[in-house]
Amino acid sequence: MGWADHYRRRDALDAVLRDARRDPSAPLIVDPDVFGSLHELLLALDHRWQNKLTARMENAGLDGRVDEERVTAELAADEPVLRAVLDTHLSLDSYRTVGMTP
Repeated sequence: MGWADHYRRRDALDAVLRDARRDPSAPLIVDPDVFGSLHELLLALDHRWQNKLTARMENAGLDGRVDEERVTAELAADEPVLRAVLDTHLSLDSYRTVGMTP
């Protein structure tokens, strides 16, 4: 993936999250020029969550022992729309199916 594709995907994810601010449980609009399916869009949103969470866990680890629940809760508070979209659109079964973790 080149930089142009990266920025196009980032902008599409940002647009989905902006739209979801009104109602995270509403159907997500998939830009077919960027994502091949709703599943691919959800994978990309989960990837964004996992990247943010990993960075925070690593940063918290610099100060010693990591309270994973606290770090996760803080990220959820900072990214409420992203967390709500993932929680709403991915059941536990679908997390397991695609190898994601809630």
